[in-house]
Amino acid sequence: MFVTAEGRPGARFSRAVERGNLTAAAEQAAFELAFVALADARALVELYAEKGDRKYERAALKYLRRYLDEAGPSLADVAQVAAVLAERHLLMRGR
Repeated sequence: MFVTAEGRPGARFSRAVERGNLTAAAEQAAFELAFVALADARALVELYAEKGDRKYERAALKYLRRYLDEAGPSLADVAQVAAVLAERHLLMRGR
């Protein structure tokens, strides 16, 4: 694998999320990764919310499915995460 001056996709993804750079850097780097960790997926979902991106709801639902499959949460944890995701969506729509 050839690594450019920008670095590996994982490092580019982390920098893009930290900087709030959704469109160009974070999405492209996430696309290039073979696997996006659950925490990184959550960071991308949060970035969609911060930017008011129309992709938020679909990404939030995908994240919630992964959370259920990978984290083994309790019912109370699922309810809490789903409530936070839904509240962010409602706040975005109220802009």
